[in-house]
Amino acid sequence: MKSNHLQAMVLVGTLAMSSGLWAAEAASAPSPTSRVTHYAVSYTVNPDGTYLEDRAWSMAASTPELVAGASRTSVSYDRQLQKVKVIEAYTRKADGRRLKVPKSGFKDAPDATSGQQDLGIEFPNVEVGDTAVLAYRVTTRKPWLAGHFSINESFPKTDSYGDVRIKVDVPVSMWSQDQARDFREVRRSEKAGRKVVEWAWRNEQPLKSAPPRLSGHEQEDEAGVLFSTFRSQGDLAKAYGGPAQAKAIVTPKVRQLADQITQDSQAKAPAEVAKALYEWVTLNIATTAPCLRLGSMVPRDVDVVLTQRTGDCKDHATVLQALLKAKGIASTQALINAGTAYALPKVPVVSAVNQVINHIPSLNLFLDTTSDSVPFGMLPFGDEGKPVLLVDGHQDGLKTPVSPVGFNQQIMKTEVIVQPDGSASGTVDVALRGLFAVNARMRLRQLTQVQAANMVKTFFESGGQKGSGSMVKDNARALRDTYGYRTQFKVDQWVKLPGPGSFAITPMFYSESPVADYVAAASQPVTEGAETSCSSGHSIEEYRYQLPANMTIEQVPKDVKLDSDKLSYSATYQFKDQVLTVKRVFDDRTVGNVCTAAHAQVYKDFAAQAVPDSTTKVVFK
Repeated sequence: MKSNHLQAMVLVGTLAMSSGLWAAEAASAPSPTSRVTHYAVSYTVNPDGTYLEDRAWSMAASTPELVAGASRTSVSYDRQLQKVKVIEAYTRKADGRRLKVPKSGFKDAPDATSGQQDLGIEFPNVEVGDTAVLAYRVTTRKPWLAGHFSINESFPKTDSYGDVRIKVDVPVSMWSQDQARDFREVRRSEKAGRKVVEWAWRNEQPLKSAPPRLSGHEQEDEAGVLFSTFRSQGDLAKAYGGPAQAKAIVTPKVRQLADQITQDSQAKAPAEVAKALYEWVTLNIATTAPCLRLGSMVPRDVDVVLTQRTGDCKDHATVLQALLKAKGIASTQALINAGTAYALPKVPVVSAVNQVINHIPSLNLFLDTTSDSVPFGMLPFGDEGKPVLLVDGHQDGLKTPVSPVGFNQQIMKTEVIVQPDGSASGTVDVALRGLFAVNARMRLRQLTQVQAANMVKTFFESGGQKGSGSMVKDNARALRDTYGYRTQFKVDQWVKLPGPGSFAITPMFYSESPVADYVAAASQPVTEGAETSCSSGHSIEEYRYQLPANMTIEQVPKDVKLDSDKLSYSATYQFKDQVLTVKRVFDDRTVGNVCTAAHAQVYKDFAAQAVPDSTTKVVFK
């Protein structure tokens, strides 16, 4: 459980949060740690799944800290498929006066990150004691998935709310299910062919804090409502998969390309063929984002994607499926959440998934071609251990695999030659496997020789030293589960000679998984009840220091060996003929990808035992 994974991954809840898919609602809510006096959202759904969305809220700036949050908000929407109409927007002063938002207070502009349109709203002259008031309507002219509708409204209990109301009005002909967390049902009726359900909630005494969880959109510690016309997770996958898989056509262009790829790679066995096709898509189709959003739930035609050589996750999945089909290999597409959600909500909602990958049943393989650094047979870390919604042959409870214990490994070998004047030169060789290889390949693939030299220079400058060097790295386009690089360096004054003095035994250049990362868990806070994202890892560091005759080691550190159920740390030291050799090994056998607070505490306590040795210095004279 590497220390950089110990940082709790918070499922941040905002007002009307629905995981970024319900565009008009997610970004429009007031900021967290707010004092919301009134909040109401109402959905009126048509039989085809299109809908009207009415929202109204007021937020009080009761303290100076809340003024900034109450002064501005935004509404995110799709310009092509949605229309936003502001009903009212004003600042209600403490004395009752209303200051309307002027035309200059509305700024409508594209948002480069989400690909949506962002309507920014600036409330005038908000001061302590004032209230910002907003009401607007969003008209959505195209459903997410034809004939279906789903929402996940979630409210953090760490914020203060007055009266909160959620209402859904759907045709009786649309089958539906819902789930309320902490909300109470105040209305459920059927009249004139319409079904109306309404819930209410108040939270005037907010919690001071809530532990982060990785439990998905169930978000047990938050209040909220889920509503869906999908009967099951499999139905959701089928609703997406029908139009999507219809695009996976073996066109003449697809067949010709599939033949060419397999001929060039001399692939014959099914696994070899699948590997060759996977690598071609991964390396030749650039990835665009976002993937699943309103108006973009159906892949483009495969020939268009192949011509443009760009596509989002569903375009990637569809092209690979078509290429596999051209070579007689059956596959299907699968929906997952590539974020921090490791479970699905009980009520199926579209916002629970945000990534499309491939599954080859005959090879028992999941493939995600949207990363240009992940080899065949592996998945990006964010895809691991996630519930899977197979478009064909859906299986409840199916999850993507996680990296096996011992697979993620780094071996770093450092050679340092120290001169009588205190300068030093040497090499750092890093060999990586598994996720560590993937991460390093991704970080270094675009690095030029000039940039690498600057990277070495900057590394030493960060420690107050003057250094230079160069790097040789493996070919990033060779998608293997291993990756390596070698760095040569020179440092003007690594130590001050003649002594006395000391030096720390630490990496002489960047490495993806240094022992220090694991030991750093000793200083990481552990939040009771919090879940963390984690994985296994094995890090070996070997150092060889060739010391000059005018540098005498006063005392060689003692060997150390620590062991526990899932963790071990060892360090050995030897000094002979002016050569100091050091070997440190940290073995983390944590089974990923979600760890409890109790596990984090055990990890923290173990790491604390390794701190004295890992930070020891070699004293010389």
